[in-house]
Amino acid sequence: MANEMTSNSPPTGESSHGRPLSKVVALLVGEPRAPELWTLKKLAAASALHVVRAQDGTSVSAAERLQTLRRKHGVSGLASRLIAKKLVVERQERRQLQRLDQLLDGEHLREWWQSSGITPVHVPHLNHADARSAIESLQPDIMVRVSGGILKRETFSLAQHSTLNIHHGQAPHIRGMWSIPWGIVEGRPEWIGATVHVIDDGIDTGRVLWRGTPQLAPGDTGDELFFRAHLEAVDALVRVILDYPQGTAPTALQTGAQGPSVYRSAPGLRPSLRYLRLGRGRRAPFILERAVKC
Repeated sequence: MANEMTSNSPPTGESSHGRPLSKVVALLVGEPRAPELWTLKKLAAASALHVVRAQDGTSVSAAERLQTLRRKHGVSGLASRLIAKKLVVERQERRQLQRLDQLLDGEHLREWWQSSGITPVHVPHLNHADARSAIESLQPDIMVRVSGGILKRETFSLAQHSTLNIHHGQAPHIRGMWSIPWGIVEGRPEWIGATVHVIDDGIDTGRVLWRGTPQLAPGDTGDELFFRAHLEAVDALVRVILDYPQGTAPTALQTGAQGPSVYRSAPGLRPSLRYLRLGRGRRAPFILERAVKC
């Protein structure tokens, strides 16, 4: 269980590392859960943190999203994804959130959030004019997308330096959503990990500033792999933010000659059921190989 905690008092002029603070605006949707609270707490210890919280992830209606998915995947593909979401994915997401709440000590994090003194600015969605107005008034050095949908250029370009994101997968090898489970389903351990990157007009295509993979251990599931990848990525994100006031914007990693970039969206029924058959990772061949070596 992660028990590292920092002071509840908001920073004033310097971080605990003795460096001048950047003004950071964190963007999120809805009530933050344990992984988002962990990120916010780490950011609050290393920056002058402000939060813009949206009610919805997007202005696109559910009907419009369904139409887009039908055009992209066809009727049968859409039906497969809807069935998988109802029967498998939503249940696994609830299970993962419960597990992460245990691992991250969610109760302690919620207590911190209540006493942090951080008052979010509420907006309809993150690309709304109200969100842009709020961000402009805060004049952030850096923005961090903590949760939410795709940011448009008129939003992510408002930071003085850059807008950053944690992608739970090894970008640009694997982009999109459900990346760690996709790595388990398709037997691609090189997809498993996390990436800190600059947000641009694409999906997980921006400059990669850090990329890491968690140690694989016997009995690992996607939940444990997400947890360890998230801890490493948040620490890396904080290091990146601390470098900016020193005038040393991080250098992008060289990613061009490391194989194709694959995009994956929400899974259909077949990969969802395979994820379950693999014990959500426990019976994945590369995890079993690690168990034999141990």
